[in-house]
Amino acid sequence: MTIKEYLTKNKIEVRDDRIDLIIACPDCGTLPSGIIQAELHINKESGSGKCWGCPMEKPFVELAKELGLSDAIVGVKDGQIIFDSKTEKASKPKRKNVEVVLPDVVEDDVRVRKIDNLEREVSFEEWRETIKANFPELLFPAEVGLSIISQILIQDVTNPFALVLVDVPSSGKTITINFFSEIEGLTYASDKFTPASFVSNATNVKKADLGKIDLLPRLKYKMFLLRDLATLFSKRDDDLNECLGLLTRVLDGEGLNTDSGVHGQRQYVGEYLFMVLAGSTPIPPRVWKMMGNLGSRLFFLNINSKEKSEQELANQLASSAYKEKEKVCRRATKDFLQTLWDKHKNGVEWDKAADKEYTLIVARCARLLAKMRGVINVWKDKSQDGEVYEHTVPVIEKPDRINQLFYNLCRGHALIRGRGHINEDDLKLIVELAIDSAPTIQAKLFRKLLESGGEMKTGEVMDALNCSRPTALKEMEKFKILGVCTVTQDSFGEIGEPEKTMNLADSFKWFLSDECKKIRGMSIPPPSTASTLL
Repeated sequence: MTIKEYLTKNKIEVRDDRIDLIIACPDCGTLPSGIIQAELHINKESGSGKCWGCPMEKPFVELAKELGLSDAIVGVKDGQIIFDSKTEKASKPKRKNVEVVLPDVVEDDVRVRKIDNLEREVSFEEWRETIKANFPELLFPAEVGLSIISQILIQDVTNPFALVLVDVPSSGKTITINFFSEIEGLTYASDKFTPASFVSNATNVKKADLGKIDLLPRLKYKMFLLRDLATLFSKRDDDLNECLGLLTRVLDGEGLNTDSGVHGQRQYVGEYLFMVLAGSTPIPPRVWKMMGNLGSRLFFLNINSKEKSEQELANQLASSAYKEKEKVCRRATKDFLQTLWDKHKNGVEWDKAADKEYTLIVARCARLLAKMRGVINVWKDKSQDGEVYEHTVPVIEKPDRINQLFYNLCRGHALIRGRGHINEDDLKLIVELAIDSAPTIQAKLFRKLLESGGEMKTGEVMDALNCSRPTALKEMEKFKILGVCTVTQDSFGEIGEPEKTMNLADSFKWFLSDECKKIRGMSIPPPSTASTLL
């Protein structure tokens, strides 16, 4: 009898993961956070098991005893269980009933949490100066984080906003997220997370008690802090697709409805608004493709931390410890958010009519991102007319949802600045997110296109992406099909190899304007003498 057959016979829920069989760990049941079921991986061939949530690592003979199964198992060979026939007849398998004692969780239906004892009032300017003095390179991502959580105060906001800070390891992602940790009633942090934990179907917990470990009600009207989302993105395609599908649904803010063979239907229906601030290393191309097909609800911001010189690293050792500086920033962030919540005890009714002057720019950014993260495959083919580029039908999301989320982010930024309407200062956030939330290659090429004045030739694309000519031509063709650029062939470079020119589409020429450069905080060159005379 195989291990899977034996476990199934004894009514233990098993998930077949090709190499391993996965069951609930009998030792821990859940992780210490009490929200995620720990997975015990059992090798199909050897029977050895290892838990991801606790130190358990045992052969199948000992695992069987832990699970309250037969004492007659003496080993596993080539995936088949070996029994002691005499002991097997005398013993009656009894499954160990592993129950987890969990505290009651009261779902918070109050959108704006009351601040009972405001210890210290902190203005936005004071908060900004504190972050700037300790971590100047993290000021912008931290400001975006404030703009995300403050959306909870705006009464007509119903869409969760999820932002992932992206950069290489040790670039400041976790430090930025830590600024917002341990703020009771406003944030919720987790170091290990799977989308299945939103509405749990743990087999070792009674159905009546599952509500105590469900993650979704714990997040209501809070900002969810995830210090490392890279573990989710590194899953195999099938598992990743399932996880992204669940995450996509939950980020609609309308609850979640699940069905399982163990507990049947479990659901949360209604408004389940929460925000997400996460960190991750650079996103693999396959993840971008999956998110594009599902309709991504995630936004991304590249921190782009600069390379420090030897002297800067040496000075860093002589200055205050990182943790001490982080503690100061955490305190300032907590005090500022509590000040903001205390000021707006009943939430904020937003006057949208005052924002009409800037909503067109919000719409432009939404249209750009919808085009930029469209999913399409391009390849070179031969026809009677020579070599041509063929492509799949592009999957381009409608910009409506992005448009609303970008507007909400601008309003959140205006709110932390003490305003009840948006202005140019709030638009930088969405311009940068519109570019960074596109797949890595597209985002990099678009930024380079803006730096080049909206025109690039094939050779320049090759240099910008550090790629071969066929790859450069394919990326140019992709931009053309998505409607971001036009591509023409008006000259030739090396013999027999076409030199094409890519120009930014007219509908996105605004991103080259002085107005856009001013919003992004870029220097605007003075007009030339000739143009001044004209």
